[in-house]
Amino acid sequence: MRIGCLQFAPQVGDVDNNLNRADAVLSKANPDDLDLLVLPELAFTGYNFKSLQEISPFLEPSGSGISSLWARTMALKYNCYVAVGYPEKVDVSPKWPTGPEYYNSAIVVNGDGETVANYRKSFLYYTDETWALEGNKGFYDGYLPGLGNTSIGICK
Repeated sequence: MRIGCLQFAPQVGDVDNNLNRADAVLSKANPDDLDLLVLPELAFTGYNFKSLQEISPFLEPSGSGISSLWARTMALKYNCYVAVGYPEKVDVSPKWPTGPEYYNSAIVVNGDGETVANYRKSFLYYTDETWALEGNKGFYDGYLPGLGNTSIGICK
């Protein structure tokens, strides 16, 4: 199994530049024949938001924001799984009067560009607690074809 870890230091709130930096690092890495590409927690927004108000402009709808689009694009391009952390906004409006919910999440996309997992951070760090809810399912544990039994967690 070949795993690529695209580790870089995203700048808080500088999504466009962070996307460009990730693309640049990846283009230099020659990532052919990868099975899995993993990016950091809150990869394109940066980490350490002090409030919901501060992170609000960067919240992404479940599975359809810029991080998910990037993951799909790279998964299709390199025919591999891609895991990327993002700030998730979940619309729970059918449960009125409940408002949206927010999570520190990671999406996993397969080589066909399909979402196969969406993990919500379970053990929040104090900076997450200012804006995110704790995921209630613990670590993700499932079978991913070509990878086998897989677990996903986000650092505390």
